[in-house]
Parts: sequence; C-alpha cells; structure tokens
Amino acid sequence: MSDIADKLLSAVMVVAPTIGYFDQYRIIYKSKTSLGFNSVTCAILCFANILRLFFWLGKRFDITLLFQSIAMLVSMLVLLEIVIRYKPKDIAFETLIDDDSESDHHIAFQRVEKRWYERTFWGWDNYLDYVNCLLMFTSVIGVLYIFLHPYSMFIEALGFLSLGLESTLPVPQLLTNFKHRNTDGFSLLILASWFLGDGFKAFYFFYNHSPIQFVACALIQLSFDTIIVFQLILFSPRVKKWLGIGSPIALPTEEEEEA
Repeated sequence: MSDIADKLLSAVMVVAPTIGYFDQYRIIYKSKTSLGFNSVTCAILCFANILRLFFWLGKRFDITLLFQSIAMLVSMLVLLEIVIRYKPKDIAFETLIDDDSESDHHIAFQRVEKRWYERTFWGWDNYLDYVNCLLMFTSVIGVLYIFLHPYSMFIEALGFLSLGLESTLPVPQLLTNFKHRNTDGFSLLILASWFLGDGFKAFYFFYNHSPIQFVACALIQLSFDTIIVFQLILFSPRVKKWLGIGSPIALPTEEEEEA
C-alpha cells in the first residue's frame, strides 16, 4: 500500500507543476496576446531545469525530480512558442515620461530606447532564437560537467544555481503585475499551482530528505507566491477603486494594431 502511495505522490510531483502552464497557454491562445504573462518565467524554468538535470547526473537523488525537470522543460518550450507567437509588437509601448511639454525628438528617442531594450537578451522575436540560446547553454554546461564532474563542489554549485534560480520564479510575474497594476492575462491556476505546489514541495522534500537546496528553494518561492496573492487582492477592481489605484493605459493587441 505504501508503494502505491509513493508512486502516486511521485506522479503528482511530476505532473502537477505543469498544469497551470497549460491553462496559461489556453488564456494566451484565447486572447491572442501574451501581454499579461512575463516570458522571463519560461527562461527561469528552462535554465533552472537544465542545471537540475546535470545536478541529478552528478548526485543521483530522487529520480522523480529528474522526470519533473524533463516534464517542465517540455511544458516551457510549448508555452514559450505561443508566448512569442502572440508577443505584443515593440511599437506598443508605454512612454517613460508623460509630460506633454517634452519635445518630439525626446519622445522619439524613448521609442528607440524602448525597442533596443526589448530586443536584448530574451527579448527576441523568433522562437528559434530562444531554442538556440537554450541549446548553447546546455552545451556549455555539458562541457563543464565533462571536465568538472569529479569535483563535489562543482556538483553542489550546480544544485545551488539551479534551485537558487528557480526560487526567483515568481519575481518576473510579480514585477509585471506591479507594472500593469492588475493581474489580467495571468492564469489564476498557475498562481494556485505555485502556492499550493510550493507548499507541497516543501513537505515532499522534507519527507524524502532531499538535498537542502530543494527545501530552501521551496520556502523562498512560497514567500514570493504569498506576495502575488496579496497583489491579486490589491489589484482587484473593487479594492483598486477603494484605494484609488489607477491603471496604466492598456497596450493594444496585435489585432488592434493591424486594424
């Protein structure tokens, strides 16, 4: 009976973290814009799980966590494709200064500066650029692993880098919510999966005596998840009206720009 329970627990650990992202895929596909979702979330999970794969090769802990990383990588690659497909064009931007007295030249400079910024790392327009970046990162870590895997310090460093990076997962979305002053376009199922999942992961890691990196990661993520829950309440229409919180001008979708 305990074996069945352990296998069921392992299956939940592999599948559950990906469910919210499929709901996010549905939301983006339905709205035809990925404006409410921060693509850096995909970057964090891709890089963190690539590092975790090499960490597992060097330490060989619970194989469930290996399958979890593989499942999450596949999910992120699928989600990233639709995020880039419906990425708002760079002409949809918010001016840095809302002063009508500013010259047209200065505003034009802000346009160029904004476009340059958005085209920097992880701001490309083509999905293949992201895939190539991840392949290059994997190759670099792979070469380092070949030469340095006998050293336990290197293996532990991979673990801390992987879980340290993953612990910042909610931060990009947290900042996006604060910037837009709303949580529109962000899947509540993702938030639920983060909040409940990170609490469950903390318990699972304690229960299975997983490396300390995993426990610390889950607790840090749970703290950020709590902040986003407060954002969800703070930026709800009723509370915003009560507190007098305004919303930035909504950026047009790709269909509105073409109209």
